[in-house]
Amino acid sequence: MKRTAIALVPARIPARFPRILRTFSLLVAAGLCLAVGPMPAQAAVIAPLAEDPGPAGSFEWKGFNWQKRFWGGAPQFNRMFDPANVGNPDANGYVTLRLSNPTGAAPAGAEIQSTRQGFGYGTYSTTVAKNVSALQKEVVWGCLFTYDPEASPGYNEIDLCEASAWGGGAAYGENWPVTQGHGYWFDALLPPGEGNSTITFPTTTTAVLTHRLIWEPSKLTFETFAGTGFAGTLLKRTVMQGATVPVPANEAIHFNLWVTGGGGGDPLHVAPESVVIRDFSFAAPGTLTAPTPTISGTLATGNTLSANPGTWTTGTTLKYQWYRSGAAIPGATVKTYTLAAIDAGDTIKVRVTGTKTGYTTVSRYSAATAPVA
Repeated sequence: MKRTAIALVPARIPARFPRILRTFSLLVAAGLCLAVGPMPAQAAVIAPLAEDPGPAGSFEWKGFNWQKRFWGGAPQFNRMFDPANVGNPDANGYVTLRLSNPTGAAPAGAEIQSTRQGFGYGTYSTTVAKNVSALQKEVVWGCLFTYDPEASPGYNEIDLCEASAWGGGAAYGENWPVTQGHGYWFDALLPPGEGNSTITFPTTTTAVLTHRLIWEPSKLTFETFAGTGFAGTLLKRTVMQGATVPVPANEAIHFNLWVTGGGGGDPLHVAPESVVIRDFSFAAPGTLTAPTPTISGTLATGNTLSANPGTWTTGTTLKYQWYRSGAAIPGATVKTYTLAAIDAGDTIKVRVTGTKTGYTTVSRYSAATAPVA
C-alpha cells in the first residue's frame, strides 16, 4: 500500500461533533515527518513487529507502531489532548491512557493511533482493564475503533467497545447509566440513530474485558467476554450485516479517552480517569480449503440427490443451496435434495458455502447435472 510518511489525522469526527479542517491535519502530518525519526525499541515489546507495522511513531507495541496524539481537536469538548497522558508499554506490555485535569478546570484527553493504515478485513481483539460501569458520565472510553478521515461520509468508523453514559438522558444532573456499544457509522453527516448502526448493552462490574471484532465483506461480528481471552463468559455478541457495512480503505486503529461537552454534568471539572490496555491483536483472514462439490444420485424425479462437499478446513461450517437451471430453489438448503416433477428437463447444481471464525467466507458451486429425466 502506498503511503506518504506518517498519516496523522483527527481521531474521529462523527456527526455529533463539527468536522475538523483538513488543513490542520496536513500541517501536523508534515511537521511530524520532519520532527520524528525512528524511535528506539521499547523494552516492553513482547512480540516481533508485524510484516507491515506502519511507519515509526512514538512507540512499538504488539507488533505495530503507535503515535501518541499531541494535536488538539474533536472529539474532546475543549479540544485538548496531551501525549503525556499515554504511557509507554510497561514491563507487562500494558499501555495506560489517562484523563488529566491539572488545573481542575482544563481536562485533557488521551489517544493513540496506529501508524499503519488499511488493516481491512480480519479479526481484531483487545483486552482492557477498567470497570467501565463506574465511568464518569462526561467521560467517553473510545476503546478500539477504526477510522479513516478520507472515507466520507462514514469515515470507516467501526466501534468495537465504546463506553459512555451520554445516551441515557437529556437533563443536566441526571444520573445516566453507563453502556457499552458495538456498531459502525455509514453516514457521519446524519445524526446518531440515522447515520449509524449501533447496539448498546449494560455494563458489568467486571474489571477486565476482552473484545473481538471479525470484519468480513458486508458483515461485522462483535463479541465481549469477561476476563482475559475468549474462554470467559460471553457477555454480548452482535452481528451486523448489509450493504452499509464499511468497505476497507485506509483506516487506522485508535484508542482514546476523552470528555464530551454534550453529555450533561460538568465537563470542566471531571476527575482524572485511567484505562489500561493489556493487549491488541490483528489477524488477516485465513484461507479456507474449499474444494469443488459434486452431486451423487439418480437424475430422475422422485429420487434424492446428495451434495458431496469434499474436505474443507477443519471446523468449517457448511451451508447448502440447490439450483434448478441456474435459479435458486426456495427452501432447498440442506445437504440433500429430492427431485420433484417440476425439475424434469432441468439441470441441477448445488452451492456449498463455508464459514469459520477468522477466515474469509467462501462459496463453491458444483457443475450442473444433465437434464433430469
